[in-house]
Amino acid sequence: MKLVIAETIEIIREKAPAPLQEIWVDDLVIGIFFTGVKLSTGHGGCAFTPIGEVPEAVCCPSSAARMPPAGNLHGKPVSEILNYSLDPNVLKSAIGIATLNGLSQWILESGDEREYEVVKEKDGFDLLDIQPYETVSLVGAFGPYIKRLKAMGNPFYIIEKNRLTLKPDEMKYFKPESEMNTAIEKSQVVIITGTAIVNHTIDAVFSWISNGKRAGIIGPTASLIPDAFFKKGIDVMAGVRILNSDLMLKILKQGGSAYHLLRECSEKIAFVKK
Repeated sequence: MKLVIAETIEIIREKAPAPLQEIWVDDLVIGIFFTGVKLSTGHGGCAFTPIGEVPEAVCCPSSAARMPPAGNLHGKPVSEILNYSLDPNVLKSAIGIATLNGLSQWILESGDEREYEVVKEKDGFDLLDIQPYETVSLVGAFGPYIKRLKAMGNPFYIIEKNRLTLKPDEMKYFKPESEMNTAIEKSQVVIITGTAIVNHTIDAVFSWISNGKRAGIIGPTASLIPDAFFKKGIDVMAGVRILNSDLMLKILKQGGSAYHLLRECSEKIAFVKK
């Protein structure tokens, strides 16, 4: 079965308003929290920087091999950068996904006919319309959503690779990745972090999302056109639209997070399956 990002690349090539060989990377930054790319069209995109998944991150000489093209990516046509999103090197993957997000915004603004609803300034959590009795699986430790689910009183699971990201009182909700299938099978709603797109774990999650479950991918990374994701069982893709690409890059260079992006240079945007 074709990977969701491989299918998304094909869709973007098909829907792009101009040949991708004519669009290039104008600027980019690999920030500590997010990677940002500005395209020659002026559009920008960002993706989570999974720095914790770079095993050589503690040693510069070893990690240098991770980004051999460093310093030479400006001016590269996006047609060459797209396949970075499929690379097992997570730093390259973040650049590729950020580029796909920027291209997605370009396509959306072109007015292409679409079979989904675009909703602005609404949180993906709310768009999933979680009922009080429903069990929720969080694939990734979403701090704000953990807090909301606690307040709502819903039963829920936190499926997380690194248990150290959880607070002591959250450990009772913890499930390791090896128990993901069991947790999702018991859930009516599944919320997935956009990080799963960058580290290539997203397709494994799809295999456990069956009919009758509502599923959303949420976070700035989840700003891609949703066609391929909706085919895999996703109902909501909730990311951001970058309003000022230059300011985005400046914020990320200075250690900015999703909070800073939403406050200074972007708006929430969600794609909802009709």
